[in-house]
Amino acid sequence: MLRPAALLLPPLLCLALSCAAEDSPVELKLHWEPGVTYIQESDTDTTNFLTALGKTTDQKMRLHQTTSITVSETPGGRTEARVLITALLADMSFEGKSYVFDSRNPGSSSPQLQQSLGGTAGKGFTLVYDDKDNFIDAKDLGSMVTGDIEPDLKSIATARQLATLYRRSLEMGLPKIPVSPGDKWISDEIVPFPQAGTVQVKLNAKFDGIVDREGHRQAQIAFEGTMKSKPDKDSTGRELDTERPVTFGDNSKVNGHVFFDLERKTISMAVFSAAIQLKVEGKPMPVHQQVTTRLVSMKPTAAADEAVKP
Repeated sequence: MLRPAALLLPPLLCLALSCAAEDSPVELKLHWEPGVTYIQESDTDTTNFLTALGKTTDQKMRLHQTTSITVSETPGGRTEARVLITALLADMSFEGKSYVFDSRNPGSSSPQLQQSLGGTAGKGFTLVYDDKDNFIDAKDLGSMVTGDIEPDLKSIATARQLATLYRRSLEMGLPKIPVSPGDKWISDEIVPFPQAGTVQVKLNAKFDGIVDREGHRQAQIAFEGTMKSKPDKDSTGRELDTERPVTFGDNSKVNGHVFFDLERKTISMAVFSAAIQLKVEGKPMPVHQQVTTRLVSMKPTAAADEAVKP
């Protein structure tokens, strides 16, 4: 039986309104909700091609990291996101041997990884934002600083670099202004890396569209670009002759995709893949790395604290 044309108008009108809503610009800016604890899990697969340096085999490592971000609001209206590495699992293979590390069971960990990763779990910092979600500063870096009465200045600088690197990695590929599906933009930033110093990360990004993922409307972004080391500069912009043990070659490349949850204003998943042409003390050493980060949960902080009690 044929339906009257009038009965078809409401669904067609809803469809038209839905398409118009998806085509309108949206702001893809991170927002940390006070009173909520976010739990992230990241898997990092790294291959260091040590054969390029004369070694007999390459080195492969898989690192699983659990991170909690506990968010609170200050009396002045600022938002503070306390970032804490809660657990680390690692598995490394090199020269036919396997090495493991578990921050929750350090006694069973390989001494080689215990030395390099043993002090990582339990470390953290706080990211401070204004009432418009603009980043202001990083603080509470003490857990990552070495030295007792007289803190090591180099470790203070490294701690700040790590906090900046973490924040920038969360924002990688996101546009600075509202965008619509199909829009393209270029992201060009200078990012500090421990040991390697300042690195220019230039990305060509595209808003692929809005998808339904895990019961939420999410913006899908894809990007590809390059990374290369840049000279360090002082506060006046003058280039410094800083010698770095590790530098990024001009042909280092990165690509990936991001799902940004439009309702919760946070990234639900991000995948980055990099082919890095490192130079270690002047010698080339390729490195391949893939990092996958997922938002595991968002819970009121009181409930999150209760869940982790023994």
